[in-house]
Amino acid sequence: MSRFSHYDTDEERLPEGMERVGYDADEQVYTFRDADGSYWESAPGNQYGRLTKVGESRIPEDHEPFIVSEQNKKLSWRNEMRPFLNFMMLIGLCLFGMFWFFHISGGTPAEEGMPLPDCPGTTTPYWIKSGDTCWEIAKSHSISVDDLLKENAEISCDALKPEHRICLPNKGTKDMETSDEPKGKAEKEA
Repeated sequence: MSRFSHYDTDEERLPEGMERVGYDADEQVYTFRDADGSYWESAPGNQYGRLTKVGESRIPEDHEPFIVSEQNKKLSWRNEMRPFLNFMMLIGLCLFGMFWFFHISGGTPAEEGMPLPDCPGTTTPYWIKSGDTCWEIAKSHSISVDDLLKENAEISCDALKPEHRICLPNKGTKDMETSDEPKGKAEKEA
């Protein structure tokens, strides 16, 4: 270590009130600030030596403390919470999309494009269960398969879907239709 190393400090080499505030590595220039706030730069490659004035201090005006500046303006709580609110918006959209997907993929009869049939007053609604066939449904309700298909023209006995509703003719209406037929034929003949 040199016997003059104690003279290498800023306090020893700079004029009174000067302090080093920056260094530009690209241009190898040191920046200093004076006591009044003016900025000075050293010659390229020299830490000390001749200094050149590059900027004046900013003099505040009389009315400046009364004008709202960017530094004094209080930010809204929304500005502070913006990253969190963006995150919560993404979470909400993901949850909405997930519930929408599961609701669509649930597959209720009304969502498959075919509305539930309105059963007329002479019929009874029946919900198809897994494993039901047209023949079993007709047999368990004491009606024929032809009567079942006559009331439900849109169903296919080969592909009954569980949880779909069909209309079963009542036993009394079948008897009324057969008893009305001879009267109708007799009236037509007369």
